[in-house]
Amino acid sequence: MRRRAMAMHPSASNRKLKILVSADAEAHIVQILVHGCVSAVNLHALDLVVRRAATLSPGTNVVLDLSGAQAWDSVRTDLRPESITARLTAQGTAPAPFPLGVIPPAP
Repeated sequence: MRRRAMAMHPSASNRKLKILVSADAEAHIVQILVHGCVSAVNLHALDLVVRRAATLSPGTNVVLDLSGAQAWDSVRTDLRPESITARLTAQGTAPAPFPLGVIPPAP
């Protein structure tokens, strides 16, 4: 019973996000490469990474590459650029407007 509960926990290895953030020398382009499973539980953490990347330099282009990740069907619409920007704005944590590109997860 305990093993089953541990396997269902959001920190279980099949549900963790693995994120690699890379930037060019002037921080004009920041790429966020995501592997793992994007769920409603870890979506907020992904928003925080996007926000931090956008604040590196004025006019930073942020590319969120989810092509190596899986996503729950319930959060697929939340992974669109306009949805991410709207959440950051609603939280009052959005940096100045920044270009955001999203490479969607595989179906």
